[in-house]
Amino acid sequence: MGRVGSLKLASSLLAATLVLALPAAANAAPVTASMCSAVEPRCERGPLVVSKLEKGPADFDYDTGWVPANSPIQIRIIAAIHDRTQVDLAGTLDSTWPDPITLTPKGAAGGGRISIDDGFEVSAQARFTVTIANKTYSWTGNIPYLPNVNFIAQGSQMFDPWAWHGKGDPPGVSAKTATQKVAQVDLVNLITNIPGISGGFELDGAAEFSAWYDTLRIAFDEQNGASPIPLVDPNVASSRLLVSPTPAFDTNVFIHGEVVRQITLHFIPAFYFSILGNDFTLPLADLPLPLPASTPEPWDFDPVAMHVPLPEIQLDHTLIDVGDIPVGVATSESIGVSDLGEELLVVDADTSAPIATFANMTHFSVSPKQSSTFKVLLTPDKLGSFDVLVHFASNDPLAPDSDVHLMGRAVDNPGVGMAGGCACRIDHGDGGARGAGLALLAAMGAIVRRRRRHPTKCA
Repeated sequence: MGRVGSLKLASSLLAATLVLALPAAANAAPVTASMCSAVEPRCERGPLVVSKLEKGPADFDYDTGWVPANSPIQIRIIAAIHDRTQVDLAGTLDSTWPDPITLTPKGAAGGGRISIDDGFEVSAQARFTVTIANKTYSWTGNIPYLPNVNFIAQGSQMFDPWAWHGKGDPPGVSAKTATQKVAQVDLVNLITNIPGISGGFELDGAAEFSAWYDTLRIAFDEQNGASPIPLVDPNVASSRLLVSPTPAFDTNVFIHGEVVRQITLHFIPAFYFSILGNDFTLPLADLPLPLPASTPEPWDFDPVAMHVPLPEIQLDHTLIDVGDIPVGVATSESIGVSDLGEELLVVDADTSAPIATFANMTHFSVSPKQSSTFKVLLTPDKLGSFDVLVHFASNDPLAPDSDVHLMGRAVDNPGVGMAGGCACRIDHGDGGARGAGLALLAAMGAIVRRRRRHPTKCA
């Protein structure tokens, strides 16, 4: 096998080795969303970031480094073929409700980037550092008569995701290689029958690489190309998801796009000559030759696993019988509110019943896996049965509205100095009054029969 054949075989083996050595895409840990803001309790937002680098089958890098090591005379050989395109996208996935939950992928302004790294490079260098007669001599440079070509083009361009297909021109990037001399001809040696002629012909060349990206669709929990949740496409910016009672939900986001690539060759001729002192120059500068663009290549990013925590409200009772309570006396009743979910529960309480007031703030929150007590003061203004409805509006996506009924009966208040529903005895300082007071308490005990879990205590 000749030298050229050996180099080709070595290059092929090296390219195959590098391709096999590329790390396989690992399943990334799920991204956990969080509440969008304190004023948006019905919104969960998680970062949606993807990246894809595609290399051509012949892409490789070869660099010997300076060899042999620690030698006063060394050489370095570099050979590379680059065929690389990368697309990065950054945004967020917003989950908003009430039910059904709406999934909206939002691109971050300037959060997209398309990059290219194309071309080839061949370089052979030598260097030495020697000391002779106590004097050091050093030199580094290209090895004469061996090719030294740098035809590598690199560039990147930012854009706004998601760059939907059909919505304007797709974002693209172009990069041009350094200009290289392709040919040089001396007219004196070419044209011999014209006396007094001088000049020549030169041809320089460069290559320009371009790539364009656009997004076709965004899918959720896709399997075998099918998505159980409606797709997001250029015409519909969001999707909708029905969830069952759960403290959270999980979904996988698939972003599908396509890339088109193209190469343009640039020829830069220079034709000039002189006859008997008269100079002539070809006025041409750059002659581009765009090669046919590639067919659109599928650009499918690895899925992003998203974990979305949700609040889940639980009331300890939806119907509370407070029993008999006296008219005109504020009686306290407690309602237990728990959050069984994984996100902060935000609650607003209200009632239209005139006999009910709230002992604490009507806007409150409950941490995940925690409970809180909400107190209602009932002050009946007339005798008879009552049914007070307390409404809780929360950011629970499946139970945004919850109600508790406080039912009971308002009875006469025969006591004096009633405080929060308790009959407190007042000592008048004489036996008769004391006996009357005891009789009054006995009568009250016969009349007031209440079944309450949280009676108000007397001071």
